[in-house]
Amino acid sequence: MTEHDAFARRVLRRETHESRSVSTVVAMLLLLVVAAAAVVAAVLVFLDQRVVGVDPRDVVDAAVAAPRGLDPTVVVGVGAVVAFVGLVLLAKGLLPGRRPRHTMPSDRLAVVVDDEVLASAAARAARGATRLGPDAVVGTVGRRTVDVVLRPAAGVDVPAVAAKDAVDREFDAMDVVPAVHARVRVQPTGRVDG
Repeated sequence: MTEHDAFARRVLRRETHESRSVSTVVAMLLLLVVAAAAVVAAVLVFLDQRVVGVDPRDVVDAAVAAPRGLDPTVVVGVGAVVAFVGLVLLAKGLLPGRRPRHTMPSDRLAVVVDDEVLASAAARAARGATRLGPDAVVGTVGRRTVDVVLRPAAGVDVPAVAAKDAVDREFDAMDVVPAVHARVRVQPTGRVDG
């Protein structure tokens, strides 16, 4: 593997995956604030000091006793918010965080293509095979699929197989990574052009 290949692979990874640094920094700052408050409270208890006339032991005792004196809906609401934040952070850490982009092989460059561009190319290929208008073909691209919906005028029959073959040829020529599988559907209710 050459230095260029390693550099291109790093660039492609950076452009196709979301950065987790913002969520990591926010989580670490929250953890740092909680840890600093716990250390300050422990030092004050150890030195038997009060802060603005409040004993840290009284604050901890009040926090422990608080759920018993509150309305259950408030306790459940706070618990739900904390659980949601925890789930969001867990999802950010475990899920791949991919951006809606694909890569294309090149010997000289690192090529990244946005999924909207691929969807437009799929729609254009299907339009060419079916001779439908620009607003009669809609394409969407997922991670491993390209979905093309043909919306012909009412009573007009369109060759869906020819459209699928055209989309397959287009994506075979592009050779996107990860590879996508084409799916072409004809909308059952036709458009009424007027």
